[in-house]
Amino acid sequence: MRPYSLLLLSFFSFCCVIMGFVSCANKVPQIVSLEATVVYDYQNLQEPPIQRLSVFVQSSQGSERIMNLKISFPAGNIFPDNKFFWFIENPLILNNGSKLWAGSPSLMAPYFSALPKGRYQVVYTDLVGETAEGQFELNYKELDAPPLDQPIFLNQQEQTSDEAGSSNDSAEPIRKIALFSELDGRGTLLFFDTAWDNWKDFTDIKDSYNKAKSLRICLDYPSRQVRYLLPPHNFE
Repeated sequence: MRPYSLLLLSFFSFCCVIMGFVSCANKVPQIVSLEATVVYDYQNLQEPPIQRLSVFVQSSQGSERIMNLKISFPAGNIFPDNKFFWFIENPLILNNGSKLWAGSPSLMAPYFSALPKGRYQVVYTDLVGETAEGQFELNYKELDAPPLDQPIFLNQQEQTSDEAGSSNDSAEPIRKIALFSELDGRGTLLFFDTAWDNWKDFTDIKDSYNKAKSLRICLDYPSRQVRYLLPPHNFE
């Protein structure tokens, strides 16, 4: 191949690479999925739970690129001027299988008030300053008597029944396990999903997640938009 042909081929390849970068940069980021759940956090069963809001978003450009999130309260009787909002810097990144989510599981309303129902606005900014907007409707319904007397580990029959309840929109909760790197449900969240079939005791979990030191049982009610987070159990 002649020298000028090699030069022309190299220049053409360089232009293709540059065009690829420009094409990626020109894509407008979007919120492709958004999950909002009201959490009732039980530190123990002798005291009433703490109400929190968990909000996580999935970005079309990669949730790991999200730098911050702003979540605005709906206007209403409690906050008539809509001046209250959460600003989340360096949001928590959760890996749910092949999907990454960015957000926070511990947002609380000011003045010790209950989370107002209504439409919330979400705006995120990514690492290059691009923004994307979304909304979600909060219309949660708390249970009068949630089933808090949950065993830590289920036998096979209980697991089958639990899985059946999680496949529909019934009153049965979806039972999940949260694993933490420190005692008393603190530290890094290592795992949050339905329990593995082979987890019969703490040793089985340690074989899968050797850094786990505590767990919390979570009862999700998607149709009610609520989650009950039960008190922590330590491995040690």
